[in-house]
Amino acid sequence: MSRLLLACVFALMSVVGIAGVASAREIADTPVAAQQTTAVEPGPSVNAPQELSPEERAETKKKLWMGGIAVVLFVLVYYRNKKRWAVWRKERKAKKG
Repeated sequence: MSRLLLACVFALMSVVGIAGVASAREIADTPVAAQQTTAVEPGPSVNAPQELSPEERAETKKKLWMGGIAVVLFVLVYYRNKKRWAVWRKERKAKKG
């Protein structure tokens, strides 16, 4: 893997990690009311809907398309920059040596 890709992955992991720690601290600092003993509640509904509504399917499909386009654009920019970087290094090496 290239250094740039590793740096991007590291930065993304750092941001997600910091956000997770920050939210965990906020929850831990909030006062918690004492729980009362209650009767056993029934489990999840057996007749839960198994299929998404047409609106939810359309929204999911739209989000998948947007995510796919974002990934394709990222790959195109990454490889363009990789080629430019290789040419720049080659020219720099030729000037020095």
